Amino acid sequence: MIRNNEYFIIGIDGGASNTRGILINEKGETLATAFDKGTNLAVYGETAAERIINIISALCQSSKISFDHVDALGLGLAGASNEDGRDQVFRKLDALNLSKRALITNDAEAAYEINCPEGVGILVTVGTGVICLSRNSNGKTVRVAGLGHDEGDLGSGYWMGKQAILNLALNESSVMDDKYLEQIMNIFIQATNEDDFQIALQNIQGSKDAVQIIARLAEPLIQLAEEGNNVAISVVQEATHAVANYITTLTEELNYSKKNIVLAGNGSVIRNDYFRGSINDELRFQFPDIKWTFSSISAAYGAGLMAARLYDIDVGISDILRGDTLAAA
Repeated sequence: MIRNNEYFIIGIDGGASNTRGILINEKGETLATAFDKGTNLAVYGETAAERIINIISALCQSSKISFDHVDALGLGLAGASNEDGRDQVFRKLDALNLSKRALITNDAEAAYEINCPEGVGILVTVGTGVICLSRNSNGKTVRVAGLGHDEGDLGSGYWMGKQAILNLALNESSVMDDKYLEQIMNIFIQATNEDDFQIALQNIQGSKDAVQIIARLAEPLIQLAEEGNNVAISVVQEATHAVANYITTLTEELNYSKKNIVLAGNGSVIRNDYFRGSINDELRFQFPDIKWTFSSISAAYGAGLMAARLYDIDVGISDILRGDTLAAA
C-alpha cells in the first residue's frame, strides 16, 4: 500500500538473548527502533511471539502509524524453522492483519544480507548461538552448525556458559581452594545475583530466560581466559577449535581453495579480539592471510530489506547508509 509515495518497512532481528526492531521508509531513513529480550522460536515459543508483537506495536506507536500502514515486515529469527513457533507468530500477525505482508527467515540469513551484501562471503556468527553460512556458486545457501543450543552446537556463548557451570558443578567442593574456579564462581554469582550455587542452578532451571542467563557467562569467561585463567582458557580453546572446524567444513563444501580468506563476523562473542585471535591461530596453517569484517548496521535492517525485496519495494543498503544516524547498530 502506498500513501503520498511513502512505504513503511519493519525489520526484526531476534536472537536467543536480545531482539531489535527497526522501522524504515523507502528512502532508507530510520523512523523508529525498539528492543526486547530474546525471541528464539524454539526456546521461547509463545513468549517469543508476544515479544515480537510488542516490538511491532512500539515501532508503529513511535512513528504514529497504524498496523495497516506497514507494507513489508521482515522477521529474522533464531529457531525460525520451529513450526510451532512460526505458527504462533503467524496467528498473532493474523490478528493484526499483518501476516500477508510478513516474511520469516533465520536470523543468520538476515545477518548475511547485511554482512555480505553482494551475496558472496562467509558469515561467522557467534553470540548466544553459533552458525557459519555462505552461498555457493549457484546461489544456494550452505550452512554449518546452527542446530540449536542443546543439539551439539559447540563453541557458542551458551555452550561456553554451560561448560563454565559444569566445571563448577563437578568441582564445587574445591572451588575455594582453586583460584581459577573461584574466579569463575565469582562471575557466575554476579550473573545470577545469587550467593548460593545450588539455589542459583535451581533458579536458572526454572527460568524462561535460562539460555540468556547461561550465555551471559561467555564474555566474562573469555576475559578470564585472556587474563590467564587456565580453566577458562581450556573452555575458550575448545570453543574456538569448534568454530574453526565449522569454517573449514564450510570452505570445503564451497570448494574454496585460496590461501587468503575474508570472514564476516556477527555476534557479541566473535567481536572479542582474544576469541577471534584464537580462531585465527586454529586456521593459520590452512589460511595464512585471514581478514575479518564487521558491519555497523544491525541485522534487523537485513530482515527488513529481504521483506521489502519480496514485496517489490525498492530500497537497499546504500539507502540505509545515507539515512540518519539511527542506522548505526
